[in-house]
Amino acid sequence: MNSVRKLVAVAAAAFAISAVAAGAAQACDYTGAEQVFKPWGDQHSYVLAPDGGFEANAQGWYLAGGAKTVAGNESFYLNSAGDSRSLALPPGSNATSPPICMSIDTPSFRLVARNSGDPASGLRVEATYALLGLVRTKTVSTVYGSASWAPSQQMSTVLSLSTIVGTVIPSAIQIRITPLDSGGSWQVDDVYIDPFARH
Repeated sequence: MNSVRKLVAVAAAAFAISAVAAGAAQACDYTGAEQVFKPWGDQHSYVLAPDGGFEANAQGWYLAGGAKTVAGNESFYLNSAGDSRSLALPPGSNATSPPICMSIDTPSFRLVARNSGDPASGLRVEATYALLGLVRTKTVSTVYGSASWAPSQQMSTVLSLSTIVGTVIPSAIQIRITPLDSGGSWQVDDVYIDPFARH
């Protein structure tokens, strides 16, 4: 009898999680996903985050500590050949994206960055989200770079089962980008998300 109850409980949990994921997929209405990082062997399809190209002067982003948009686009022009802006992140600064609707089971994102300062200096990337009335922060990755523009690694904000159970769907995740020390001189551009893991 106990084994039957356990089986029923596991099946119910699996159904609830699948329903949650399906609800998120229906609620996040993204179109026009493209394989923008395919030249680097990434077959995932991405959409640009809200003003992720910073062409509207980081509209909707929260900039602090001297972070600002500047002239000069990333060298690959992933979004448009007409783009001409990027985000500068001096030491002590940070930038936080607007809320981004993402599937909570397999969300991932990438950006393009360069660092004209100390190559040992890193750029911390975090995800913030609301859970049970509190704002939680998860360090997603640390990006390193050189003076040449380059795509970051693919970064995932996959959350734990306890987070999935306690999060209101669709999940609104904000991406926060912060230079780790005073040695770097960072620029970031073209923040792309893969909200439904289309691959």
